[in-house]
Amino acid sequence: MRKLLLTISAVALTFMSNAQVIVAGVSPQPIVANYTFTWADPASGWTTPDFNIPGTFVQDTLMLVDDGSQGTNAQGHPIAQEGCNPLINNLTGKIAVIYRNTCEFGMKALNAQNAGAVAVIIINRDPEVIAMGAGASGASVTIPVVMIQNSDGDAIVNQMASGAVVMFLGNKTGLYANDGGIASKAALLPKQAIVPALIAQNGTEFNFDLGARVFNYGNQPQATVSLNAKITNPSGATVYDNTVSGLSIPAGDSTDVYPGGASTLPQFSLATYPTGTYTVTYTVGLGIADEYDADNILTSTFTISDSMYSYAQADATTGLPSGGNYYRPGTNNQTFSVCSVINDPNASRMSVEGIYFAATTSTASAVLLTGEEMALYLYKWEDAFADLNDANLAFTTLTEVASGFYYYPGDLQGETVYGAFTAPANLLDNQRYLACVQTVNLSLYIGHENKTDYTWNEAYYLQPMSPNESDGTYFAVGFGSDVPSSIAMKVSSPAGINDINTVEGMAYPNPATDLVTISIEGEGVANLTVTDVAGRVAMTNQVTLTAGQAELNIANLEAGVYIFNVVLENGKTAQFNVVKK
Repeated sequence: MRKLLLTISAVALTFMSNAQVIVAGVSPQPIVANYTFTWADPASGWTTPDFNIPGTFVQDTLMLVDDGSQGTNAQGHPIAQEGCNPLINNLTGKIAVIYRNTCEFGMKALNAQNAGAVAVIIINRDPEVIAMGAGASGASVTIPVVMIQNSDGDAIVNQMASGAVVMFLGNKTGLYANDGGIASKAALLPKQAIVPALIAQNGTEFNFDLGARVFNYGNQPQATVSLNAKITNPSGATVYDNTVSGLSIPAGDSTDVYPGGASTLPQFSLATYPTGTYTVTYTVGLGIADEYDADNILTSTFTISDSMYSYAQADATTGLPSGGNYYRPGTNNQTFSVCSVINDPNASRMSVEGIYFAATTSTASAVLLTGEEMALYLYKWEDAFADLNDANLAFTTLTEVASGFYYYPGDLQGETVYGAFTAPANLLDNQRYLACVQTVNLSLYIGHENKTDYTWNEAYYLQPMSPNESDGTYFAVGFGSDVPSSIAMKVSSPAGINDINTVEGMAYPNPATDLVTISIEGEGVANLTVTDVAGRVAMTNQVTLTAGQAELNIANLEAGVYIFNVVLENGKTAQFNVVKK
């Protein structure tokens, strides 16, 4: 499915082998970083260098262009720095910095090239980056051209006012002797980024595998490479910390750490999941000094939420998924829907009340969101298929179970809003559902995630996450696993669900020293997991309840507060605290 991009932060290129293409600040220290970017790909009408080829790069000093125009543009920047006319300043040996606005990208780049520039950085006028068309002049451009987002561009230009700024554009594979790394497209992440606490009550209900591809970008073989995975809970305490070491990787090659492979990491699961945001961090080490370590760490988050389900990460400030990127189909005449899938063995604990989403319109269209109607749907997806490779995968049996409309009260461009269904819908266990936001406005773009790349997750789990619809045709992988939709379902407990799934429990004496008696409304064998307040498992045991009671020896526990989690044979649970003296 071809898409039009209003903003896109995913790198618009195809990597060759293990090649690594970057746009990075070299000096001074305040701008040293790897930046989100797109680049002018020679496969799309440009005659620019092919960054897919290892060792193809430019590193030099930046310089703003000046074409002599007067005035400022709508973003408050000098029109002269848009570079739409022949330049009046000499850029020989410099990387030209140009603001996006009125003329074609190819024309901007050609004007800079004619003024002596060795490369071009275009600063977008919008929050993210987009694919750059060559236009009428792109075929004459023989220097590299990249685009960065406006916030990064502003920071770099501000630094330029204080002195020389040097940047690296291109493929660094083989430039350094010792250079390891990790890429977002090649790492296993949590299955969802926002998970309702209703379906994450213990480690059997919510867990995920970890792993990543470890790259040797250097020109020397490495024999002591390591991959560490660490997870911290909402309070910052480490609840998972495991390392695979002694990996041997030839120069320019890679190795995979994944479940079932030669090198593996343990599965992540906790006995309990306090609500809040958890951070997953992968770190690559060489055992020796890494000459370029800016790509050695990859982080992501997942949030245990009281009321939301989403594949998009929660914003640290609002707690809601934010748009980030905004897409619509490249060819579309009527309806356009962005969807999210939910399918869980404990889904009957939830009722879906509505959908959070974000949308925007292009500046050029001058279309406002005020009064815009957005249709909201929840479908029972009843087509029977196992995974994305199943020939039976289809969207022919979508049964509507909830619907509603949201009308924009104002021009809330890019803001996450909430639309409620006319009536909540109770979910069924192990039933696949599709929650969708639909528009008929051809000028409207719907928000997608710009932080989470599920490429490895899709290949590993083979399950649909963010399908979309265009003119009645559905696409199981939407715009791609690297840009999941940023819609979220608002969920709650159906009436009486807590009474159905939980039972009362306690322990005495409490505080206790060595022996404690568990008292629960239940009989028979039960599984007990004891965790500390940081979520670390301190004890697991199987107890037999007779007349609702069982005795447990806790002498080996250190003094402190512990959470007892009991799962009965009938699936009901009990949770209570015990203080060990």
